[in-house]
Amino acid sequence: MSQNKKTHRSGERTLQGAGVSIRDVQRQLKQLAVPVVWRMVLALGMDWMIILAAMLCAAIWPTWWVCLASVLVIGTRQHALGVLGHEAAHYTVTRRRKVNDAIGMVLCFWPLGGSLAGYRRFHQRHHRHLGTEHDPERHFFQSSEWRIPVKAAAPAWRFIKGCLGIQLLDYAKLIRSLLPQTKTEWIGIPIWWACFALTLWMLDSFWLLGLYAIAIPTVFWALIELRGWTEHRGIAETHRYQTHWLLQQMLFPHNVWMHYEHHQWCYIPFYNLPGARALDEKTPVVQLKEVFEFLGATDHESYANANGYQLTPDHFLDHGLRGT
Repeated sequence: MSQNKKTHRSGERTLQGAGVSIRDVQRQLKQLAVPVVWRMVLALGMDWMIILAAMLCAAIWPTWWVCLASVLVIGTRQHALGVLGHEAAHYTVTRRRKVNDAIGMVLCFWPLGGSLAGYRRFHQRHHRHLGTEHDPERHFFQSSEWRIPVKAAAPAWRFIKGCLGIQLLDYAKLIRSLLPQTKTEWIGIPIWWACFALTLWMLDSFWLLGLYAIAIPTVFWALIELRGWTEHRGIAETHRYQTHWLLQQMLFPHNVWMHYEHHQWCYIPFYNLPGARALDEKTPVVQLKEVFEFLGATDHESYANANGYQLTPDHFLDHGLRGT
């Protein structure tokens, strides 16, 4: 059985438990699952325009503080491109799979030095084995820094270190996990970067390539790690939370903060996740600050019981004492 079918049935059961009839569930989910290509194109266009605008500002005013601000902005939009590439990995850009993959490769993953096929293979295993020892994402959170409870400032401090490039070894682990799986990508990725470099050289702005590239293992990766705290940390399921609209735009773009809904219905495009969330009024929704309070608390069972979660023992410092 495919991951989409498993997720579809799981999502139906969730909504049935919320008192929604199976026929209504199927009808509404089917409507929400229909890709609207222009929504994806608009999102990609906005992200790329912001990246190019940040590079243009650095070219016009090449002071250290403008360059620093540009790297920060570029990194946030590279993260947004990664989120949109994640959509392509789930075939939610368009039902024409070749077009879906072309968009995901050329406009999302290749500009990050990554592989769509490699990520899709990695990410499908994450969905299939969520909360188990076979979940490939768990290998990125083995250091003591990630063990719960954490100090209140620990996530923010790790984010700052990530932006400074101190987490390069962890970023290298990601790259090793996402190597290209096809000849198309082994050839396509270096060609994309060569064309990008040539374009900047012809514009007499070759140095901007370094500005763009340095944002990937720093700001981009720091944002990926930030989501590592908020998505599954401490539980075998997915945190379901709400956060401020400004944080949504800057840190959790394209509804990636609706990660609970994504795991329930991974075949639904990002722009329809709010509609999916509205269908499930039974599953509790907490504020983002409550997730971080849970990470730093000593009474984790109360949070888990209140929200119907199962604690993941090896996420905790005293994991031998945590029940499963």
